[in-house]
Amino acid sequence: MLTYTASFAARTYRAVSLFNRSEPMRYGPKRRFMQSHSLAASRLFLLRHAQSAWPKPGERDFERQLDETGRQEAERIGRAAVGMDMSPTTLVCSPAERCRQTAAAFMAAMEHAPHVILDPDLYSEGPEYYLSICNGVEEGKSLMIIGHNPMIEETFSRLAGMKAANAHIPAGFPTAGLAAFTRTGNEPWRLETLLTP
Repeated sequence: MLTYTASFAARTYRAVSLFNRSEPMRYGPKRRFMQSHSLAASRLFLLRHAQSAWPKPGERDFERQLDETGRQEAERIGRAAVGMDMSPTTLVCSPAERCRQTAAAFMAAMEHAPHVILDPDLYSEGPEYYLSICNGVEEGKSLMIIGHNPMIEETFSRLAGMKAANAHIPAGFPTAGLAAFTRTGNEPWRLETLLTP
């Protein structure tokens, strides 16, 4: 079951876009992702990768893949998100295999594929780096980060506040959890929705 704290208007999408690893993708880091002169609301999505399998003998942590539960989680959260108009125009993803697979499942539900940036620092850096990406979203644009704990959880807590974090994720930010924030101008990010599988 999917749970959420608030909802956007439902909207139907046709699942046609696939995550094609043969397509060229830009690698980060990149701090200012958008340019806009409007005062429209900006949107930010934080997605933790879905559940991954334990590493096989000789397999690096970076190479760990989603297990069957994780694949189902990622597909389910993708369908729910696009049905609630939670589709980013830019997706910044850790290049770790479990994050790439989460992105593939999420993007399969989208009508229009976002611009994808693989950023190695999402794997190696801490929450301050995640926050620097959040602060770089320009007015009227939407961006999703697909990354790892504890960085996703700490970023969520910093943006939503500890009171909201304690209320909504008392056991920690779950795998395939998706948080949506919005802001206008220089206002702080405001939590709109939290989806959990």
